[in-house]
Amino acid sequence: MESFKSFFLEASEQEKDIKRTLAKIPKAHSALIKGYEFKWEAGNTLKAHKDHVGIINPNAKTITVAAPWNYGREFTLLHELGHKVWENFIDKDMQKEWMGIVKKTKHKMQQNAEELFCMAYANHFAKNKIEIHNHPTWDAFVEKVIKKS
Repeated sequence: MESFKSFFLEASEQEKDIKRTLAKIPKAHSALIKGYEFKWEAGNTLKAHKDHVGIINPNAKTITVAAPWNYGREFTLLHELGHKVWENFIDKDMQKEWMGIVKKTKHKMQQNAEELFCMAYANHFAKNKIEIHNHPTWDAFVEKVIKKS
């Protein structure tokens, strides 16, 4: 019975964590995932997607997040939301601008421009920043996206 209680306490804490995180971002951004279900997996990567720590499925309206070694769940959730922000708020001109920023700042990172934007977006809002994704020009671009939203 004790494990049953702790399951519900943990689930309710996760809901509070999600609400706290979504309260930090623009309402227009959190609206992009309204009605989505959040799923959590143990392990460094997702069972069905071994190269990913998180995935957003707009058809099933789910965001699935693993417990990766190098990234917190909040960061990963914000990263997945970043894909929706990219899709809905980054037009062709902004994509071109972002590509210029990426070329000047990405150094040895191998991800594409959208993935790097999602890293910048997550880092901008995450409580615990990831230093490799901490660039003032990336933050300035995310701020520009926020103002546009």
